[in-house]
Parts: sequence; structure tokens; C-alpha cells
Amino acid sequence: MQRDDDFGTALRTLRQRLTPDEAGVPASLPAVRRVPGLRRDELAGIVGVSEEHVKRLEQGRRRPSPGVVDALARALRLTPGEHDRLRTLAGFASSPEPDGTVPREITEPARRMLDRVTECAVCVCDASWTVLDANKLWHSDVCTVPDERGRGRNVVWRAFTETGPSVFQAPERLDGFRATVVAELRDTARRYPADAELSSMIADLHARSPEFVQLWDAPPVQGGHADRLRVPSPVHGHLDLDLDVLTLNPGDLRVVVYTAP
Repeated sequence: MQRDDDFGTALRTLRQRLTPDEAGVPASLPAVRRVPGLRRDELAGIVGVSEEHVKRLEQGRRRPSPGVVDALARALRLTPGEHDRLRTLAGFASSPEPDGTVPREITEPARRMLDRVTECAVCVCDASWTVLDANKLWHSDVCTVPDERGRGRNVVWRAFTETGPSVFQAPERLDGFRATVVAELRDTARRYPADAELSSMIADLHARSPEFVQLWDAPPVQGGHADRLRVPSPVHGHLDLDLDVLTLNPGDLRVVVYTAP
């Protein structure tokens, strides 16, 4: 009997039980399938990674990131319990907050990053992409957000409700960013079902943005966080910046780091 008490074997078992039709993707060639369920290339296409990456995960030759585990769970249509187990096998925290609401506290590791990383702009967001805090360089050079708490501080809300020129250097980068944050917001809503503000914001986005509705209802695809921005700066006119996102657990926080090439 095959064991599924390691991440790679569990992933392979979950992949083989789901058909392309159930996953919402066209079956790849050849039409005659020698193995049940999704092929590696089909799963890789949904998740947004390479087929080789999936192969190495199943063989135990690569450790997944939390984002990849969550993307795999969405692609494989896992139940909350199965998702939790897959995260546990990958070595990550499995359960949401006991009260079902998004954590909005700056943890000590996040505070250290804000205090000690002073040569580049850094902000910290919660799992719904609301900016909780930032360092001085971020406030002065990258972005201005309202002082009061509210949706003006939420990255997803602003991405779909604000008009004006984009800071993304290419349209496909903006498209990929929007697809990614909507997929992440959908996963956040699943993990924090009792968060009233999150549910309300999602409902209002459905009412205001047809593009948001289309992405919310689409099969999960990892578009990727845009990694190159041109940001207006009151000091420098504009700044060309690379963007990287780190996830901090516990706390389920997103640390966004902006660096000049």
C-alpha cells in the first residue's frame, strides 16, 4: 500500500484523483492517458510553475513555499482539512486564527524588518493586503495611504477601484499582479470565513468591478507579483523599483520590499 505521509507522495495522490475536466482545464495530449487524473504539466499550468518544479516536489527534491502549497490546494480543489494537511506535510502552520478573522497585528519579526531595513522601502500587509505599517523610506518615496484605517490602505481595493496611470511598466505585469492578488484574496476568505470587513470588501468589489468578478470566478492561476514598477516620487521625479513579497508566519503577514535595480 502506498504511503502518503510525506508531501511528495501526498501531492502525487491528490493530483491523480482529479481529472482535467474537474480541474477546469483542457486535457493535454496524447488523448490516451496512461495514468489517472491530472498530468504534471496540467497541474503545473494551473499553478503557474514549471512541470519540472512539480516533478521535484513529488520526488522530495524541492521544498515548496507557502504560496505554492496554497496554489496547489486551490488547483486540486482540496477541502479545508486537506489543505491544512498539505500545509502541515510541507512544514507550515495549518489552521486559521481561532476566531476566523484576519490577523492584523505587527509581529516581532515584522517589526524588526521595519526597524532594521532602512536602505530600501518596506511595508507590511495583512493577509487581505491591507497595509498595516511601513518604514520611513516607503512613506517618502513609494506610496501615500490614508492615515486612518480603511479600504484606502488595501492594495486589492485600490488595484480595482482607482483610475489613473499605472505604476506597472507593462500591461501584462498589471494583469499578472491582479490575477495573483485576487487568487490570494480568495484563499484568505476561505481561511478567515468570520472576517466581516473582508467579506464586505469582497462583496463591494464584486459590485464595482467586472474584472474582479471575472478573475474571482476563473480557475486559479498564479500570475505572479509584478517585479518592476515606475513609482512617482516627490523627491526624484520617479523611481524604477523591483518588488519582492515575503510571507511571515506566524501572523500571516506579507512583507513587501522595494529595491532599486
